[in-house]
Amino acid sequence: MILVGDIGGTRSRFALARQVGGRWRFERLDEWPTAPGVPAAIERFLAAGETPQLKAAAFCGAGPLRADGSIRLTNNDVLLEPAVLARAAGLRQAILVNDFQAVARAIPALDSGSLAPVGGGDPVADAPRVVVGPGTGLGVAILVRCDDGWKAVAGEGGHVDLAPVDDDELGAWQHLRGRHPRVSAETVLCGSGLERLYAALGGGGARSAEEIGAAAWRGEPAAARTIAIFTRWLGRTAGNLVLTAGARGGVYLAGGILPRWGARLDHTEFRRGFEDKAPLSGWLRGIPAYVVTHAQPGLLGLAELASSPPTAR
Repeated sequence: MILVGDIGGTRSRFALARQVGGRWRFERLDEWPTAPGVPAAIERFLAAGETPQLKAAAFCGAGPLRADGSIRLTNNDVLLEPAVLARAAGLRQAILVNDFQAVARAIPALDSGSLAPVGGGDPVADAPRVVVGPGTGLGVAILVRCDDGWKAVAGEGGHVDLAPVDDDELGAWQHLRGRHPRVSAETVLCGSGLERLYAALGGGGARSAEEIGAAAWRGEPAAARTIAIFTRWLGRTAGNLVLTAGARGGVYLAGGILPRWGARLDHTEFRRGFEDKAPLSGWLRGIPAYVVTHAQPGLLGLAELASSPPTAR
């Protein structure tokens, strides 16, 4: 049995992972708002049921891994330290990685039923893959094939600069620039970023990301325009990352927002931004994109990491 925990900027999820018939099964899955005191939360989770015999524990956090192996969440004042997490789990050591490193590590374990295509051609089997996910923030990771299997490379690509390409985007960008010292991809491509973009486009009173989405699906012009530019900018950012990584294996869209949109994700706007990169538009046209629909890709990736030999992590 493996204890896995995904500590996001807004929500935390814990579960016990067991492999049955070659597939991971999650037991006692629990979720609550992220707050300081994660070790105590781990202890409460383990005490809530029959005490499991743990062979490993793996956790991920929504922030960069620091030199001492700890993670301070980018969008929540929570510090995660592997030794402290291990003690809370009753183990000598624990794995701690960036949250999108965990999501990326799950990609090779997903079947076609957990991937919704968003255009493009067929993936090149052993080529690099890019994982991008708007949620509380914007997560990014790269997956590369090595001699001992797939390895996920964590990064902070959500904080790269965001540039306007057309006049529609320029107006929104200028409004955002007047209110933020620097406009990064995460300034727009996350839940609070969607709210900022709506305000920048003259949407009127404050609305939550969920309310903006609902209004867009009802056909309200300001909300629909906000969703369209958000989706196009997401495509541009994903395309930039694919070009940088040479990710002919595809781009995988995860996080808390897009799976909830489901079939309402505008494939045309996403591909428009993704492919608008002359002279390599034709090359990008063949790169597939997918929305990850698996309910817990972070926990799945943690289970994969914890069950792999240390050299294959």
